[in-house]
Amino acid sequence: MEGKNDSDMQEAEEEVAPMTKQTSGRRSGKKISVVWLRWKRRGMVEIMSGHRRWTLTNCVRIGLEKALADRTHIKPIEELTKDDYEDIRSKRHTETIDKKSQQSFEFATYAGEVFATLRNIINISEEEYLNSVTPMANRRYLEFISNSKSGQDFFLTPDKRFMIKTQTKKETYFFLEHLRTYVEHFKKYPHTLMVKFLGLHNIKLKGKKRLYFIVMQSIFYPDERIRERYDIKACQASRYVLPEKDGSQIITVLKDNNFGDKKINLGGNRSWFLQQVQADTELLEELGVLDYSLLLGITELHSDEKNSQDLASLVQRVAKSLHHGSPEKSANHTKSTGGALHEEISHSAATLPVNGVMGSLPGMVDSDEPQPDPTSGQNIPGHNRRLLLNTPNNLHIVDGEEYRYFLGIIDFFVTYSLKKKLENLWKKIRFPGQSFSTVPPNVYAERFRKYMAEHSE
Repeated sequence: MEGKNDSDMQEAEEEVAPMTKQTSGRRSGKKISVVWLRWKRRGMVEIMSGHRRWTLTNCVRIGLEKALADRTHIKPIEELTKDDYEDIRSKRHTETIDKKSQQSFEFATYAGEVFATLRNIINISEEEYLNSVTPMANRRYLEFISNSKSGQDFFLTPDKRFMIKTQTKKETYFFLEHLRTYVEHFKKYPHTLMVKFLGLHNIKLKGKKRLYFIVMQSIFYPDERIRERYDIKACQASRYVLPEKDGSQIITVLKDNNFGDKKINLGGNRSWFLQQVQADTELLEELGVLDYSLLLGITELHSDEKNSQDLASLVQRVAKSLHHGSPEKSANHTKSTGGALHEEISHSAATLPVNGVMGSLPGMVDSDEPQPDPTSGQNIPGHNRRLLLNTPNNLHIVDGEEYRYFLGIIDFFVTYSLKKKLENLWKKIRFPGQSFSTVPPNVYAERFRKYMAEHSE
C-alpha cells in the first residue's frame, strides 16, 4: 500500500511542481511546495486515472452535481414532512469519463430535502457544499489511508472538509428508519457530538453491484496541525494498535489502550462535554445501538489561541452559538442586539473564560453554577449550547486549556442482533476479565459515559 501511495504522490507532485531546469531560487521554492504538498496529503492518495476507484468517484461526482443542481429551495426544519423523509429520487446517467469511454450509471438520493435542511442548520450553503463535493476535473477526491479494518471505502473531498464513506444496505436503511429521530435530536441539541451526516445516496454502475454511501462532515478538519488521533470505545479487548514508523504515509488512528490514563483536558468545557455525551448516548441507547466510538484529534494551542479575549470576537461567537443554523439570522441578531450583547459580555468579561462555556447568556449552560451529575440521569438543559469557536468545523472543535480537541461520535449503526449476542457469549470466553465492545446497548452507553467522565478534566 505504501508503494502505491508513493507512486500516486509522485504523480501529484509532478503535476503541482514539475522539476524543470530553472534558477536555484525557483527550484528551492518548488521543493518547498512539494514538501508542503506531501505533508498536507499525508495519509491520502489522490484518485487519478488508473486508480481502482477512478471511474466510481467520477460517477459519484457527476451524480452529486446533478442531484444538487435540482434544489431551488431549503425548508425550515419545522416544515419537513413525512414525504420528505421517505423521498427517494433516482436518475440514470450516461457520461463520458476521461474523454475516452462512456459510462452508464444510476444515481439515487435519499431524503434530499432533509439533508439540505441539515446542511443549512450548520451554516453550510448549497454553493460551498456543491463546490466541495463535486470538484472540478483538476481537483480530485482523496482516498483516506488508515489502519481501519471496517472494510468500507473512505474518500475525502479535495479540501478534506467532507468525507464520503461506503456502507451496507442494512446500515443505510437503518439510518433512514431513524432519520427523523436524528434530526429532532439535532434540533434539540444543536451542538451534539454526533457526526454530521449531510447526504445519503446509492450508485449502480453498469455491470457492478449497487454501492451505498453517506456524505459527512469530517471531524478531523482542518487536519494540518493534528498530531494524535484516537478511536475510543471505552473497552479493552483488541483496543491497541502498533503506531506506524516515522515517515509512514499511513495515518494511524490509535485506540483506547494507546490512550491509557491520559485525560481530555477541557477545563471549563468539561461540564458541557459530559452533559452532551449523556444526551447523545441516551439517544443511542434508545435506538438500541452499540459499537460506536468517540473520534478524538489533539493539537497544541498556539499562545494567541489560548488568550483570545477580543470583545468583537466574543460578540460574533455568542451570536453564532445562540443562533447556530441560520447565518442570516445570526448576522441580523448581531446587528440588532449588538449593544445588548456588548453590555452582557462586558458585564461578565472579567470572570468569564473565553474557552469555557458562556453560561450567562440565554440557552447556554453556566459552567460557574453547580451542574447536575452527568451520570445521574437528571434532566439536561434543552439546548446545552456552548460558546462556539471562530474556526472551520466549529461544532466538532473544542478548546481546552492547553490543547485543541476534535471530537465526534461515529459509527452508530450497529444493532444488538442475534449475531452480536452470540459474539458477546464468545468474547466472554475469549477475553476473560476484559471489557469488550459487543455488549447490550444500555451497558455500552453507561460504560461509555463513565469512561468519558474518568478520562476528562
